[in-house]
Order: sequence, then structure tokens, then C-alpha cells
Amino acid sequence: MSVPRILTLTLALSGAAASAGASPRSDPTAGRAVFTGATMPHATSIGLDPAALGLGSVDELYASVTGVIDQLHVALDRAANDLAPGPRAHDVELGPGGVFAVIYHLAGDSLTLGFEARTTPPETFPSSKALQYHVLGGHERDWLASVAASYKIADFLFAGASLSHQNTFLRLQYVRDAALESPQGPSEVMCGGAPCGIGNPAAAQTWDVDVRSPGFSTANLKVNIGVLVQLGRDLWLGVGYHTPPGFGVETELAGHIGITQPGAASLREQSVVEIQYPASADAELRARLPRDLDLHVGGRWEDLSRLSAYDIRAYSSNAMADGVPEWTERPRGMHDAFAGWAGVEQVDRGQSWLFGVRAGFETSSLSTDRTSPLTVAPASATLDVGAQLRLSRGLIAQLSYGVQYFPTVNVTHSDFDPAFRVECMASNYDYAAGPCAATRNGYAIASAAGSYDRIEHALRLGLRYVLP
Repeated sequence: MSVPRILTLTLALSGAAASAGASPRSDPTAGRAVFTGATMPHATSIGLDPAALGLGSVDELYASVTGVIDQLHVALDRAANDLAPGPRAHDVELGPGGVFAVIYHLAGDSLTLGFEARTTPPETFPSSKALQYHVLGGHERDWLASVAASYKIADFLFAGASLSHQNTFLRLQYVRDAALESPQGPSEVMCGGAPCGIGNPAAAQTWDVDVRSPGFSTANLKVNIGVLVQLGRDLWLGVGYHTPPGFGVETELAGHIGITQPGAASLREQSVVEIQYPASADAELRARLPRDLDLHVGGRWEDLSRLSAYDIRAYSSNAMADGVPEWTERPRGMHDAFAGWAGVEQVDRGQSWLFGVRAGFETSSLSTDRTSPLTVAPASATLDVGAQLRLSRGLIAQLSYGVQYFPTVNVTHSDFDPAFRVECMASNYDYAAGPCAATRNGYAIASAAGSYDRIEHALRLGLRYVLP
């Protein structure tokens, strides 16, 4: 009897922790979303838990179009002696992505192979001018090509691994206060015949950092390993672990920086940005319930404490003469985060309709004091629902919707404060003192005190065609 082949085409519009600084490496459409997970033989398991591919009994082609929607409202505070309202920004960012994958079972069904070409929904940065000293737009996008294998060790045990080549593209735009960050200090640098002070438009340098990883390099490789074990009748546990790209401490992105400032010629400098990307792990327990329902309990851990800052280096023969610092930090200041979810889904027995729902949470990946327009990541709640309609014997439609809600963050004592740089200069750059440590780590810029609101939505519409 020939094995049926499935052609799956999914159109997905999803929004979750992939934008505005929350958990930048995770993919909300894999694991948390209905009909996916570390125990499911779904194409997303190529990067989630390759071992789970072996549970499937059909060969598949899978394609999807994805996107990220992120709504962010920021109301920054003015200085204590300024009665005027502070800067306000309502920013909505959209970033598309896509996936094409193949799953193929070799004769004997002991070995399953997979291939995936994917660009994840990018982390997008707010582009409002009101937030310019922290961020003025940009995005971070990954393109991945992966090969995977799942081996059936026994009827109750599968092991799998996938190797990915990941290319990362980073575009980061922001305004640098050249007077504040000059060696002389904002009270000594002149703007139009008077001291510039802090936040003077005449000293506002617009930086456009545009860098990427090498085209082909072992530094781009990352590994996903997984195991799937049957703990009882219709009770499965899947676990997957994901290394950072390059298996090393840092990832290096190379490119250029464009710099513009009122009344001065534009500059273009070579640049390297060094980033410490996190490792992560996924796990899911799937159990059969009465009435042909499956219980899904899953979670994800991310080593986001590695993602402390974008370490930006500028270098060229004219960099120092042009007044461009060799090294600057754009802080992210994150800490490890954990997400969990649970829900039920109907088991596919060939019926016309299937439904599923999952509810979850995500711990904060950033302290309140380190929140800024570049990174907004408090604890949040998630809700995902999904439905599948069998239109005919070979045609299936899928629809899922998810929302992630972030409670309002009120920052009253921000780790970002321009006074740190002034105090550091007054101490003759005593780097053992707190103000100089803040300056060295990139926090001595415009204050990020204020309130932050985020909400995101996820929608996925799919068509699945079963070939005879």
C-alpha cells in the first residue's frame, strides 16, 4: 500500500514575542501555537524537536507565510522641573516571514528526514522620532536552511537532530547625542554660540547600523537536538535543545554605519557588531484524554541573560578624525526567561471539524528599571485558539488566532540617565564608581522613565491538500 503524501500550504500572520525586544530569538508560531509542539510530527519540529518527526506516517511538503504585528505605546517622562508632557509614541510594526519544508520517511519507517528553508518573523524596532535617542527603527532578521533526521530507536523512543545554517541581518537606527557623549561634556560643546546641553537637535547624530553575518561560515551553524519518549499509553514527552549560532560566546556581524548630523557632511564607516545570542530548550507533554482530546503542556527556556547589549565597533582610517567613537554599547540588559502553556485539542479521526485552545504565560526577560523603547519585555499572558475544517477528502483548511498581553510597565527609576555621564566625567572617569559603569555599558543616554504598553495578535490561515 502506497504511503499518502500531504501538501500543506499555510498562510500565517502571527504576532508574539518576536518583536519590540521581547524574547527576540523565539518563534511564537512553533510550540505555543495550536497544532504544534515538541511531541508533534509537524514541520516546525525540524527546529523545535527533530525527534518528533518520526511519529508521522506520511511524507509532507509544507509552506507558510508568516508575519509579526506588534503594537507599542510609550509615554516618556520629562525632567522633574519640566511641566510639559513628555514624548509620546504609538508604534505598530509588521514584519513578514516564510517557511518551506519537506518531510520524507525512508523505507522501514525507522529513519525520517527533513529539510527546511525559513526566515523567521523579524524582531522589529519602533521607528517613532519621539523615541529617537533609544531607537529610530530597524529590525533583526534570520534566514535559515536546515537538514534534520529522526531515528526510531524503539517503538517508545525516538532521537533526532537538525543542523541549521543561520544568516542574520541587523539594521539598527538611533540618534546619538554628540554633545552629551563628547569628552568635553554637554556644557562645553557649543551649538550656535551657546552650550549645547543635553538633547540639543544641533548635536543629534543619526546612526544607521547595517550589518550581517558572513554568507557561508561555520560561525553560522547551530544544532538542534531532541528526544521523544513514550511514558505510557498515549502519553509522550518531547524535549529539544538549541545551541546559539557558531557554538561560541559571540556572533560577529559586519557591515557599515551611516552617520548624519545637522550642518555636517554625512559619514560612512565600516562596522562590526558583536552579539551574544542565547541557547534555548523546549519541552512538551502530550496525553490522551476522554472524548478524543489531547492535553498539551509545554514550556520554553531561553538563556537571554547572554543578550546584554549590541556591541558596536566602528573602524576606518578616518573614524577618529571624524569624531566617531571606536566602541559604543546599545543595551538590551535581558535576563533568562521561561514560557509555559497548556491546552486541549481534538484528535484527528477524519472528522470535518477540529478545535483547540491553549493558554499560557511568559516570565519577564527584562527588569522594570532597564525597560526602554528598544526592549519592552515584562511578564505576559498568552491565549491561542485554532480550528481545522476538512473541506473534502484531500483538502483541509486551518485557522488559528493568538494574543499576547503585556501589562503596563511604569518605570519610575530608570537605569538610563544622562546624568550618569556627567557624573562620570566629574569623577575623572572613575570606572569603579556606578555612574562610570553605567556610562561604559551604554546606559548614560536619555532617560527611559515613563509608561509602556504592548499587545500583540497572531492569526494563521492554512490550506492542507492530501495527495492520493
